Amino acid sequence: MIEIDPVVWFSDREVNFKPPHFVMTNTHITEESKFWILKNLKGRFSLIENGYITRNKKFVPAFEDPQEAILYELAWS
Repeated sequence: MIEIDPVVWFSDREVNFKPPHFVMTNTHITEESKFWILKNLKGRFSLIENGYITRNKKFVPAFEDPQEAILYELAWS
């Protein structure tokens, strides 16, 4: 039986801006890693542009919970 987590389905977890208390990571995000965030983590996150070359914009996630930032780095760096 599939369990539906109400926190995941009824909250807006991806924030369009980075509040000052969010913790940035260093590992670039991919479609696969974004799906992993949505599936395995519970807190809010934001995608921040990180790169010096404007044609090759790369984004890194920033997390509200520092422990989730550590989990992301351990899983995807």
